[in-house]
Amino acid sequence: MTDSLGEVRHALAGVAEQIGSAQQHAGLARARIADAVAVLTELDGQHSEKLLPDELRRAADELERGITLVSGCATAIADIDARL
Repeated sequence: MTDSLGEVRHALAGVAEQIGSAQQHAGLARARIADAVAVLTELDGQHSEKLLPDELRRAADELERGITLVSGCATAIADIDARL
């Protein structure tokens, strides 16, 4: 039983590491999207056409939704590990 528990903890640690990596990548994506939105919004005022695509705003919204889900996963993994 102890060996199985160790295997589960090892697997949870791997998952937690991957979730942490996903959170870092999502944070970087969030920052880059925000930068792009800021630049395009500023340029919109100087241009006759709308430069900021609606899809970019939707992508930012979906990214936020994904970040929330990944954070929930991280919490769930930590809770499971704490109960072991």
